Amino acid sequence: MKSLELKKISYSYGKKEILKDIDYKFFEGELVGILGANGSGKSTLLKIIMGFLNRVSGDILLNKKSTDEYSRREFARKVAFITQSSNQDVNFTVLETLKLGRVPHIKNFFKGLDLKDESLVQEIVDLLKLEDFLERDIKTLSGGEFQRVLLGRAFIQEGEVLLLDEPTSALDINYSLEFLELLKDRVIQKKLIGIIVIHDINLASIFCDKIIFIKDGEISFEGRPKDVIKSKILEEVYNFKPVILEADNEIYVLPKRRIR
Repeated sequence: MKSLELKKISYSYGKKEILKDIDYKFFEGELVGILGANGSGKSTLLKIIMGFLNRVSGDILLNKKSTDEYSRREFARKVAFITQSSNQDVNFTVLETLKLGRVPHIKNFFKGLDLKDESLVQEIVDLLKLEDFLERDIKTLSGGEFQRVLLGRAFIQEGEVLLLDEPTSALDINYSLEFLELLKDRVIQKKLIGIIVIHDINLASIFCDKIIFIKDGEISFEGRPKDVIKSKILEEVYNFKPVILEADNEIYVLPKRRIR
């Protein structure tokens, strides 16, 4: 069974402590949302998992093995990362961008992609309905179209873990729903570990199996959406009074007023 475990992860920027003793274990087949106010340490946590930032203390175990023991190529075969700020200002077509997902798996860089690689690329093209976009320059894509391409690249990478940092923050509701539906289906079907930093509490309640609330660098609350999306918890995490509605087994959060 795939697993990703954070053990006492701490991180400081200068003298400022950003994350404090983060402990959590993620399992396959689940999409876990990381939520919290701006500056709480959500994105920092993903960057530490990716190795972009060096943790001060603690360890990260991927399938019970420390990520420090993986080579960069081995790690890239296991973990894919999607961020809202990926560079779209490069001269790549959609097809070229998708094929980048196979780079960690290429056996012979002189020969490039083999038949298995090409077959997987075509499978994802069909799944995400990207056939009409393949020769488009990515600079000509809308934000929603580009995020779908990045999702496709991550699927093609075939990692066991998908890390997503606010991938829907610049998307309208239709693109957001489409993106999250594709993501959730893939996590379930391929038994992936999905971890998403997301601001929209309502979207998180619909698509996430579990939610982690981070406040002041610590996990303040965690659990299933119905157990942690509560007025008292949201007041503490976000400093606002919500109105919480429940309908058709789903939870909806409306802001009422800020706490002065």
